Amino acid sequence: MIKQSVLQFVNINFKRLIKFKKNSRIYIYPNLNGIGLATFIFFCFLISVFYENNSGLLLSIVIFFIFFISILISHQNINYLKLNYNNVFYVEADQKEKLGFTILNLSKEKKLNINITYNNSNVGNFNFLKRISLFNLNYINDSRGVYELDDISLNSIYPFGVINTKVSFKPNCEIIVYPKSLRPNQDLLNEFNINKDIKADEFDGIDDFKNSDSLSKVAWKKSTLEKKYIKTFKDNQKSQKLILDLDKYNNIKFERLLSYSTYLIKYFYQKKISLTFKHKENIFLLNNNEKSLNQIFRYLANVKI
Repeated sequence: MIKQSVLQFVNINFKRLIKFKKNSRIYIYPNLNGIGLATFIFFCFLISVFYENNSGLLLSIVIFFIFFISILISHQNINYLKLNYNNVFYVEADQKEKLGFTILNLSKEKKLNINITYNNSNVGNFNFLKRISLFNLNYINDSRGVYELDDISLNSIYPFGVINTKVSFKPNCEIIVYPKSLRPNQDLLNEFNINKDIKADEFDGIDDFKNSDSLSKVAWKKSTLEKKYIKTFKDNQKSQKLILDLDKYNNIKFERLLSYSTYLIKYFYQKKISLTFKHKENIFLLNNNEKSLNQIFRYLANVKI
């Protein structure tokens, strides 16, 4: 372990070592073991000088050298790590979401024993043996709105465990927290023809059975031994223009209406059914494009009565 550390000390690029990243702050400080070791070195030095003990003085210098290279190697172990992330994250209120981050190792050296913390909680311990590594950050917020992330800290206690080296990143991204999805009341579900029960014998027409058709679609009462038919249904949702106008529902509390809207918007997006969303003078068209979904989520996150 000491041999490996000395080799890393010899290979340190000192010119690059003193360059700090503009988007981060690096802190170097001894932990309890480091404070104990520093105190031991100090007293060894004083006693050696007082008693003129060359062996003790040499021991103090050797331990101080180990302490010094621990600082340099710990700094090198955490330096030149860059944090990459999306500019915008979309998160549902009161739901735990995993935010994905990429760490780029811009140096040739491997980065070992790196602890990642957020809000004083440990995200995990990582060894960055490759140029690119991934980690997830758990995020939850019970109030809709637009937020920023707090600092994300990368902490190294390598190699001797006496020095803590911490680099603190401030992510420059937005967290769009849209309203929590709640299942609407039955009147609203009926209005948009959602989850209506269809009886097995209720269908709009029949068609010839093909080998690729599922047996669950077969209209057995209409079929014979020689000929099979399948049930056909009209898609009422796609045949009419769906409009979700928040101004129509003054009888529903606004925050609850926004939660209902989130449910409906997610439902139609997953079903790939177009929907027009309206509120006051604002109009949005929901389609298969994720951008249209995110525009509505951003509006729901910020909208006021």
